[in-house]
Amino acid sequence: MSGWTSVPLQRSLGAHGAAWDLLNRRLFGDHPLLTTLFIDGLLQHFGDGGEHLCVYRRDGVIEAMCVLKRRNPLVWASFLPPQAQIAATLVADGALLPSLLASLPGMAIQLDLLCNDPAVGAVLSGAAPRRHLLNHALTMKIDLAGSFAGYWSSRSKQLQSNIKKRDKRLVDNGIEQRRVHIGETGDIIAAVDRYAVLEGAGWKGRNGTAVGSTPAQHQFYRDLMQRAALDGHAFVSELWFGDTLAASRLILRQNGVYVILKTSYDESFADYSPGRLLLRDVIEHAFAADPGGSIEFYTDADQNQLEWATAQRWIQHRTLYRWNVAEALTVSLRAWRSNPQSPDGLLVEAFDHPDALPADVQTFMTKAEKHNVACGLAWYRNLVETVYPKNPGLRFYVLRHGQQLMAVLPLRAEKAGGSWQLNSLSNFYTSLYEPVLEPGLKSREMVAVLSAIQTEFPGLASLTLAPMDTASHSYQTLLGAMRIKGWIAFEYFTFGNWYQPVSFDWPTYLAARSGPLQNTIRRMRKKFAGDGGTLEIVTNTKELPVAIAAYEKVYAASWKKPEPFPAFTPGLMQAYAAKGFLRLGLAWLGGEPVAAQLWIVSHGRAEIYKLAYDERFKGYSPGTLITAMLMEHAIDKDKVNEVDYLSGDDAYKKTWMSHRRERWGLVAYNPKSLRGLTGLAREAAGRAARGVADRLI
Repeated sequence: MSGWTSVPLQRSLGAHGAAWDLLNRRLFGDHPLLTTLFIDGLLQHFGDGGEHLCVYRRDGVIEAMCVLKRRNPLVWASFLPPQAQIAATLVADGALLPSLLASLPGMAIQLDLLCNDPAVGAVLSGAAPRRHLLNHALTMKIDLAGSFAGYWSSRSKQLQSNIKKRDKRLVDNGIEQRRVHIGETGDIIAAVDRYAVLEGAGWKGRNGTAVGSTPAQHQFYRDLMQRAALDGHAFVSELWFGDTLAASRLILRQNGVYVILKTSYDESFADYSPGRLLLRDVIEHAFAADPGGSIEFYTDADQNQLEWATAQRWIQHRTLYRWNVAEALTVSLRAWRSNPQSPDGLLVEAFDHPDALPADVQTFMTKAEKHNVACGLAWYRNLVETVYPKNPGLRFYVLRHGQQLMAVLPLRAEKAGGSWQLNSLSNFYTSLYEPVLEPGLKSREMVAVLSAIQTEFPGLASLTLAPMDTASHSYQTLLGAMRIKGWIAFEYFTFGNWYQPVSFDWPTYLAARSGPLQNTIRRMRKKFAGDGGTLEIVTNTKELPVAIAAYEKVYAASWKKPEPFPAFTPGLMQAYAAKGFLRLGLAWLGGEPVAAQLWIVSHGRAEIYKLAYDERFKGYSPGTLITAMLMEHAIDKDKVNEVDYLSGDDAYKKTWMSHRRERWGLVAYNPKSLRGLTGLAREAAGRAARGVADRLI
């Protein structure tokens, strides 16, 4: 027998604590924030007696556990007081979650699984249909791999310089530094109390969120740190300037994993950055004590904090709905009630052409080419000039926070049926659309851009973005922003994408291909060369005019339909030849071009954009020969780490590539617009008629 059961808790895991710790140890290596010690402390000090423990058993063996509480008669949620950075959830198989919702007492129609760490468990993974994710906080970690010296030398020059200046300032002003790590049970209570006083004197004290702001919170940390210290799993790091406590951190440590629970500093010493000086010491201490471990911050990191990180990831909420209609009604009601406020200090500007963008924005976009060439200024310039010239609906929305650039969202507006519809500035040439976002951008900040769009285009009915990577920061951030804004979004499949990770040389790659392909390459190379055929790769602007003419001649003689925008591809070649990214493969026979392929190679990626051959010469397999030539060049000469066939599930792509992923689109409707409401109804009805019940966001 398998299934979920739930039992009410009395502000403790009680007799279930041993089983909880055993499962945490088995699934997640005894994660410090998921121990019975930590969860019981939360329940004791912040629970109200309405919490339930849910347990999944398979043939009598416990496979999953979590602590939930009823939010209202129809909605349940994770037990998550503010002191918990991640929820009390031990689930390693996401497929168990739909049945969890159905098993809850009463008529539960919605389950909010809050603050899930993608590195801990499977709440966020899997393909369960009623998937609703929202980015909550950008956390960070430091891998304790190698030495502290190696780690520190890999930090930004600015960070190293700032810390060095603070050290020098202390010396110049005659201030003595003293660092201590307190882990003895007899001393740790006093250290927690000192921390509470320090934090209470700062902005958290003024906001009422400091450790000492409530007796329950103060006692929670006292009890937790003392009990964890008994087993050597807790310590307090302090930085003293003479006889004054300047900074303090409360830290849990278990199996090489450090979790920084709380951090504070004396604001009167802000010019010396004592919190940062102490962090450097904590990191150095951890490298020495637990090499190969990690430091987890479980914070909502800003750019200053991310300078210290070796990795970052999003903590996310996930909502499950019992029925499709329940989700539709819930999302619609939320949309009508929504009146989001963006954080202060945000500014949104709109520009109608890439060349109108300020210099720092152009640089911001050019840097984004390292991740995706279609994010770059060169791509958008060519797209605008050859596909959308003089289009009054083009917009590049730029988001700033003060002087800091946060996002660039390229869109295209058009009026249909008396209302505005906005689309990503992309078309069938675009294999991956990604707005350019600063890594720490939050969904609530992106709402400012959506609000600016709605202000400029009153009565906006819909916003469509495609093709996108569902796992990307931009996709998840925009989804979250749409949800906060109150727009109702649907996901839809656009195309499959075949690609080849590269960690080998050309002979190794070729040996892994099918026998027929290897045989074709071997035979046709000999036949083609024997009849006077030659192959070449054009990479520079000097040879480009002749190469473009050859490409266009081959394309015209091929099976392909004429290009709707004939200037786009030559423009792309010219733009990327100037940047050194062009790889244009040509096959010649008797002085005539018989096949051509356009590849773009940059920053470790080779992307295959266009290919064609003259069908009169099909017997030579010239397309196969060019692919083999360019593949060998990309692997052995360009040293790429990935080759991407971009758009489509064409059968021939499987011959060359080993991996497949998908690109999806988003269409979001504004339910406060009549046209948006009509579009929403049409979308929902169409999906119901087709039996498409998943991916309503």
